[in-house]
Amino acid sequence: MIKQSSLENLKAQIDIFDIISTHIELKKSGANYKAPCPFHGEKSASFVVSPQKQIYHCFGCGAGGDAIKYVQEYKKLTYPEAIEEIAAYYNFNLEYDNTNTNEKDYSRVMEHANNYYINRLDRETGEYLQSRGLTLESIKEFEIGFTTSSKEQIDSFKAHFFEVQEAIDCGILATDDSGKTFARLTNRISFPIRNHTGKLMGFGGRITKGDGAKYINSPQTKLFDKSRNLYGYNLAKAHIHKKGTFTITEGYLDVVMFHQAGIKTAVATMGTALTEQHCVLIKKVGAKVLLCYDGDKAGVAAAFKASKLLSSHGIFGGVVLFPEGKDPADMVACGNVEELHTLMKQNRPLIKFAIEHIGSLYNLTSPQQKEEALKETQLFLQTLSPIIQDEYKPYVAKILQINQAHIMTKQTQNTHEVPLERINIAEMNIIKTANEHESLFFLMLDFVDEEVFEFHKKEFGMLMRNEKQLQGLLLREELSIYTEEEFVSELKKMLISFNNKKLQTIVHSSDSFERKSFEIKKIKGIIHSLMKTTKVSA
Repeated sequence: MIKQSSLENLKAQIDIFDIISTHIELKKSGANYKAPCPFHGEKSASFVVSPQKQIYHCFGCGAGGDAIKYVQEYKKLTYPEAIEEIAAYYNFNLEYDNTNTNEKDYSRVMEHANNYYINRLDRETGEYLQSRGLTLESIKEFEIGFTTSSKEQIDSFKAHFFEVQEAIDCGILATDDSGKTFARLTNRISFPIRNHTGKLMGFGGRITKGDGAKYINSPQTKLFDKSRNLYGYNLAKAHIHKKGTFTITEGYLDVVMFHQAGIKTAVATMGTALTEQHCVLIKKVGAKVLLCYDGDKAGVAAAFKASKLLSSHGIFGGVVLFPEGKDPADMVACGNVEELHTLMKQNRPLIKFAIEHIGSLYNLTSPQQKEEALKETQLFLQTLSPIIQDEYKPYVAKILQINQAHIMTKQTQNTHEVPLERINIAEMNIIKTANEHESLFFLMLDFVDEEVFEFHKKEFGMLMRNEKQLQGLLLREELSIYTEEEFVSELKKMLISFNNKKLQTIVHSSDSFERKSFEIKKIKGIIHSLMKTTKVSA
């Protein structure tokens, strides 16, 4: 946490003209400066910067604030990230409270591993990548490297005085049942995975020859959760904000080749389907989604599942299914970039695609099958808003070849009432605080999920889906917003309580003695770790 005194010292050095003029051209207008607004498209100059008041304001869209707010909005950063960005601009050394002394900074060991892999990209592997169509510029931009043998990697960490345990904590190394240490990714092409701020979280590894899984990703660690992150987002972020589109592909090489073809909004899920957490990120950006998947059975199934999920979150976009022999990465490699762009322009809207796919699963010449298709389609429609449901009724009738009168939808509830006696103040304050502060929202996601909430799993889910119905409940007078210190403390208390209950369940379970011992030892270790950093009343 940044010290308040350090923050105030930084604010005293900030000149809003310096910050904003690095991004847009400002023209003098009396005591102020003007420019076309960077937050909405316009030709006139309604965006005004006041050096005297150290604020900006757009008379067109209403955007306004100080220099920190501008960096937050322009670069889509959290408040602390914006402060650190400005501090770097002024070469100002921020001071932090020592509230997280028990948390290690693994950035050095992660960056060492990445640099080691980059420097081990040999001629043979480089030629393989170029044979797949990658240019040297793309290889450098995406920091593609090569993982060596376990022994060589371990020796490298030791030679640079890193503790082996640090590399294990990061998911780079692991130990087998006999206690022997080994590298998770060996003799594979490496793809570093960075978060939206550029922090290295994990690696993906692709085999080039021999047996084994084609791709392996880093395991879930303190740093990395593949269900919440998208490969390439750190490079695509600015382009996504500018274009208003996420182009979601199936793999690392697809992302690299899309960027190489000028489609710089491309990202990829990592060995997992699109998740609720991905939808939270997409909704925060306010972008639409273009799903670009292979047209095989697995690709169609993934596109259908993703279309339903995105649509239920009020996210719009389209689906592009590449036919056999039209792999997007190979198309770029063969120089068929224009054909790629043409295929992408011919995308099917998400909701239409989902309805069409449901229809394709049934024999619509059979009345019984047609009825089953209608039931499944209605279940899908009922995840959408009432207006969208009504809009797509005629299309459903057309695809299923039925009378529109047979299509039954339901209205989304406008209120979300929870009886007062069932409200747990601490849990709801955590949800309210996370709703108000983006940085604390993401901090919370690093430690807890739905099952940790004893009373308000439903409200936590509503927060994850950014549902408007939650806002009314959060207005209750008895709820308040925690400070960061209170927020962290209450989260830890909740985790301790959750793990204590989990411990009791295991003690009374019918599992084997060995299994019980293992689980009890693990959970007691978690509780002990939490207790060391939290004052919990008896």
